[in-house]
Amino acid sequence: MTVSTNVSDKLQEEINRQRQDIRSDHYSMSIGELISLYEDNEIEIHPEFQRFFRWSDSQKTSLIESILLGIPIPPIFVSQRDSGEWDVVDGLQRLSTIYQFLGKLKDAQGELVSPLVLQGTKYLPSLENKKWDDQCDQINSLTKPLQLIIKRSKIDVTILLKESNSNTKYELFQRLNTGSSICTPQEVRSCILVSINLKMYQWMKNLSENEDFKSCINLSERLEEEQYDMDRVISF
Repeated sequence: MTVSTNVSDKLQEEINRQRQDIRSDHYSMSIGELISLYEDNEIEIHPEFQRFFRWSDSQKTSLIESILLGIPIPPIFVSQRDSGEWDVVDGLQRLSTIYQFLGKLKDAQGELVSPLVLQGTKYLPSLENKKWDDQCDQINSLTKPLQLIIKRSKIDVTILLKESNSNTKYELFQRLNTGSSICTPQEVRSCILVSINLKMYQWMKNLSENEDFKSCINLSERLEEEQYDMDRVISF
């Protein structure tokens, strides 16, 4: 009994110690509010991640369909910087899809991405060719009531506050993303590096694209897709 009690006490102590490193908050935010945060540069989705997370137009359409049908959207996880802005830790594709559909999404160079054109679905076949608002194609533009349904729909947001232990953000990122769209450990490392030191990531990316280096390592297209060239740069 004493041994069992000691083990339980030790486990409780470990839990208490680790929980002290995590400070979080939770909000239910409308899509309209999330759009405003993006327009005001108060939330960073890191467009560089688009290389690692890929959704088809069919998957993007399914998200918009879910919002219109009132199907709950999985929560979004963000981490708070010292300056107060948010970095998206999990939920990149959901937010990117919403921003792209509304014509707000920008790429890594700050250029607007072509707005998303929806596909027909099993439950909403009339979504085929629908857009947010195209002045040259009003027939296929969403009506004002449908736009308001989307803007007023809410998504739960979990915020990892800046008071949290600095390693917690990266641990959370790996737990949420390893095993989903990201396939390799190097892709996880690249995403984390983008979020903490974009200049260093870009420097390493440039090194990996050096023609002499590429000739030496001679990778297949699949290995390049899996960021093995970046892995070799890091090893070197």
